[in-house]
Amino acid sequence: MSGKSRKDSRPKVAEFFAGIGLMRLGLEAAGFRVTWANDFDASKRALYLGHFNDAAPHLDARDIRKIGPHDVPQVELATASFPCTDLSIAGGRKGLASEHSGLFWDFADLLYRMGKSRPQSVILENVLGFLKLRNGRDLKLCLDELCELNRLGYAVDVFVVDARHFVPQSRPRLFIVGEQDSQGNVLEPRAVATAPSDDLRPTRLREFIGKHGKLRWAIRHLPRPPGLTKDLASIIDDPPVDSPQWWNEQRRRYFFDQMSARSKAWTEEAMSATGWSYGPAFRRMRNKKSTAEIRTDGLAGCLRTPKGGSARQMVVRAGKNRYDVRTMSARECACLMGAPKFRIAESVSEHRALFGFGDAVCAPAVTWIARHHDAISKLQ
Repeated sequence: MSGKSRKDSRPKVAEFFAGIGLMRLGLEAAGFRVTWANDFDASKRALYLGHFNDAAPHLDARDIRKIGPHDVPQVELATASFPCTDLSIAGGRKGLASEHSGLFWDFADLLYRMGKSRPQSVILENVLGFLKLRNGRDLKLCLDELCELNRLGYAVDVFVVDARHFVPQSRPRLFIVGEQDSQGNVLEPRAVATAPSDDLRPTRLREFIGKHGKLRWAIRHLPRPPGLTKDLASIIDDPPVDSPQWWNEQRRRYFFDQMSARSKAWTEEAMSATGWSYGPAFRRMRNKKSTAEIRTDGLAGCLRTPKGGSARQMVVRAGKNRYDVRTMSARECACLMGAPKFRIAESVSEHRALFGFGDAVCAPAVTWIARHHDAISKLQ
């Protein structure tokens, strides 16, 4: 079989709200082929095109509300990492009725207008707050729209995958998988709801499933995610002590003074060692005061979009009777998203690159879903 035939035989994907393309990166590693993608954000498209140099012909730059059903080629799978802005604390948890996260409805309407050309399966990804928001009412609205026979007709599965199983970053995300044909082994919602909690379906999600047992469920068995094989130190850059990347003494001392008591204790203990210890750090409000905290469990905190200085994670390096502090680099963030070879275009600033990675999906988590979820793997 020729290389061209092998390439053309891969199941095709339409990537909505594509961002910088990490959904594509994860799916391609599992044997899929993205034939169309869409994102309205110019800086994210610049990152996408900087890495996927073949993407220009099929990367649609329009607002999803301007796209018609005939603009999307026929594919087996559609993905949508629709905006999380209104589903998170930072966005005020306004829900699906709001401007940004409400674009879900435009995505669903476009699928509806595709008619018989509608993809066989879909993957939606968003923040865990989607499950918690308004006691699950917005998630129920989303699933109702996907399941409605006269609308989209998908049977659905919902589960959580944390990036910490693949990379040293704590990043739990809610995934929804819909499939048109749910024949095969599916789990009974009642049995799932009463089963012991686990990483994939924690207690709150199982309670949601039990509460909404009449939805068109197609819950699939998923294996236990793998154990982490990379530690944080393996992805952290190590510039020399005199590198301008490290903060100057005044800024470093100010940061130390902001540290919580526990973080100060960790830093002082690490300084007494003969080797380096690394800790990702971030600021958060404690008693109406900005407090610097170091995470000491070997994981970075969840990457976020740096809309303000406090959203950027820092790296603290301590040992050899000193400590140093700097902001986390875009390359380190790429590694934390499972994309260590991601090429960042020279035209994209460090700030915009950090924004793109903070708003992306962990690529190896997507690969794992595509290989292990029957609704996706059966498309191969």
